[in-house]
Amino acid sequence: MVSAVILAAGKGRRIGFKKQFFRVGGKPMLYHSIEVFKRLGIEDIIIVVPKDIPENIKGILKDFKAVEGGKERMDSVYNGVKVAEGEYVLVHDSARANLSIEVAKRVLYEEGECVIPVIRSSDSVIYKGKYVNREETFLVQTPQKVKRDLYIKAYEMSGGKVFPDEGSLISEVLGIRPKFVDGDRWNFKITYRDDLEVFVKMKTENLFAFSYDIHRLVKGIPLYLGGIKVSDELGALGHSDGDVIIHSIVDAALSSLGYGDIGSVFPDDDPRWKGVRSEVFAEITMDILKKEGWRIKNADIVVILSKPRISPLREKIVENLKRLFGLERVSLKAKSGNTFFEDAVQCYAFITLAPLEYPYEV
Repeated sequence: MVSAVILAAGKGRRIGFKKQFFRVGGKPMLYHSIEVFKRLGIEDIIIVVPKDIPENIKGILKDFKAVEGGKERMDSVYNGVKVAEGEYVLVHDSARANLSIEVAKRVLYEEGECVIPVIRSSDSVIYKGKYVNREETFLVQTPQKVKRDLYIKAYEMSGGKVFPDEGSLISEVLGIRPKFVDGDRWNFKITYRDDLEVFVKMKTENLFAFSYDIHRLVKGIPLYLGGIKVSDELGALGHSDGDVIIHSIVDAALSSLGYGDIGSVFPDDDPRWKGVRSEVFAEITMDILKKEGWRIKNADIVVILSKPRISPLREKIVENLKRLFGLERVSLKAKSGNTFFEDAVQCYAFITLAPLEYPYEV
């Protein structure tokens, strides 16, 4: 039996936040590694975590063993290895979230008491001011396979000396030479913000979403479009303020990320949303997008309304939509409807969602 220990207890000092919990492609970064080990058929997966785990992460961890990290990396590994059930353990840094199944298999299936994936340096290497022959140097990656009992023995014999990885500990303390297999340049460690931006672009693509909304028009209530009041005489009947533009954008964004339609998140039988301005929906939706690692880039909108004419307020509506949703570009077209649905206001919205190009703190 083989276990996997995923190290996710880092404080993120160099990047500025706990990157292991940052969502990329709709899931926390550490989960990208978890999926690889699950595909390998490994059932005993241990996640080493910090004390302060975000609430939205706890649900993911319930299916795995979770242990608290230690002062140094090797201490965290020890905490994880102690509760592992396998004869061998694959130890992996969650910061190497782009791990491929091929690299993981090479490490897993290579015989040896300690197996390490490595790559050659493609750059020149300078050590203490002098060039080193790069043909004689290797860059060490994870996962590293170690025999469970050997790691525990080496750790307890280390005398408090700190080792950077499993191979160095086993080699120096026990004199066991690790076996090396080919790593992968794309199995890079996400340490700085530009590393994370590269990973985000690799793992996510633009999403395209469409939505439609219609509300009946009644006298005596205001009409809001894109958060701007366009009439006091004839307004959209709805549980909230009936703003079809905001509703369409929110509906498209939520459904594209698997949250259902707008009614799933803001049900019309919930008194919290009775008469509320739709700008509140926009704000909550933007928080959801941010947590998922997405933003709305562009919006193409068609409003069908016989009266009043909204062309005098087009620029004002566009600017408010940019403010609400952080949009780069907005195309807003108004159609009279050729007398169809004269007693209603309709909106068609087509939006483009893009991955966040700059990571936000979680």
